[in-house]
Amino acid sequence: MQKENTLTVGQWCGQWFTNNRSKWNGNTEGGYRNLIFRHIRPGIGSIELTDLTEQTITNFYDDLQGQGLSARSVWCVHLLLRRCLDEAARDQFIPYNPVWLWAEPQAEEYKFAPLRLGQIQRYLNTAEQLGVLPIIYTGLSSDLRQCEPITLSWADFYIRYRYILKGQRLLTLNDRAAHLLEQLPETNSPYVFLNAKTGAPYQLHEFYYLHKKILKQAKLPWVAFRDLQRQCMEVGI
Repeated sequence: MQKENTLTVGQWCGQWFTNNRSKWNGNTEGGYRNLIFRHIRPGIGSIELTDLTEQTITNFYDDLQGQGLSARSVWCVHLLLRRCLDEAARDQFIPYNPVWLWAEPQAEEYKFAPLRLGQIQRYLNTAEQLGVLPIIYTGLSSDLRQCEPITLSWADFYIRYRYILKGQRLLTLNDRAAHLLEQLPETNSPYVFLNAKTGAPYQLHEFYYLHKKILKQAKLPWVAFRDLQRQCMEVGI
């Protein structure tokens, strides 16, 4: 059996995820899996629990933002890491949770000026030119939560009946979204949307940069994807 003082952050977080996953619905499990296995373990997973310091955590969050992760997403990583390490401290793997020493990051606040309808159409036209309209339009028109488009599987979709089933939520697809999904090429992947460059599902920072690239190429002012989604849902694009 491994000594307690050699348990790493990655090993502990993976163990915590495995032990608790049966308690969560599919959306929560997918979100936690993404945060742990795409961000926490690659970033600080090799560090021993007892060696984790406030400065290490600060550097980790700075690195995540440097990779393009939004402040809101870093905030989500922070909250999950704090929760994992609270249990490590409770179980006496560490004397205290060092995450509490670091000032909690705040979700970014955007000065949101709604885009005009013509600007929204320009955004969609640019997404089409870049070959990414299906994921963008589905995300904007179906009331999916932030980052859910990148984790959607074909099992979530019922295109014939025009809806997406995510956990306990039934989300309606409009005709255009259903048509775009029907036109996607068949692959062996269970995931609906794949990054054309990697052939793998989008990672969080890749989706962020994709949205940013569309705005830049369309010569539009910054607007968070979630705010643009809210506006698109209101006007019924």
